[in-house]
Amino acid sequence: ILAQDTKPSRSHLPCTMMMFPGASQLPQLHSAYSVEQAVLGEQAKVVCLRLGQNFSPQCMQIDQVLTSAAQAIEQACTIYAVDVQEVPECVKEWQLTAPVQLMFFFRGKPVQLDLGRGSTTLKFDCALSDRQEFIDLAEAVCRGVQSGRDMIVAPKDYSMQAGY
Repeated sequence: ILAQDTKPSRSHLPCTMMMFPGASQLPQLHSAYSVEQAVLGEQAKVVCLRLGQNFSPQCMQIDQVLTSAAQAIEQACTIYAVDVQEVPECVKEWQLTAPVQLMFFFRGKPVQLDLGRGSTTLKFDCALSDRQEFIDLAEAVCRGVQSGRDMIVAPKDYSMQAGY
């Protein structure tokens, strides 16, 4: 006997579209192949990967910041979330050590960042306080790579800030 309600249930939606309390609303990449395609396939915009465990408190906090900023920078930067438990190849490939890290890519290459710590890095592992802080960072990265720079100086000095 068919139910009278003809609305599709949430369980019929693809996993990436299901919303769980606290779940990231960022587009999710579920395999090493999809990460590779996202990074290599975008030639005009910067790609930002949020790498961490989706349901860790640090990831949920930064995902809120990234989600709130995504629309403001969508013309220049695409943001994806990658759960490192689901795609462990990322941990090995980029030697990830912090609970959550951001990496920026342009035309398939990782972007070097100067966070004011005396050396450059490929990974941003500092806590973001709000939407505007991420927008400022992403805009600096986008302007820098469009100008042909190999290394981008962060608009804020993170030398005294502890990472996650």
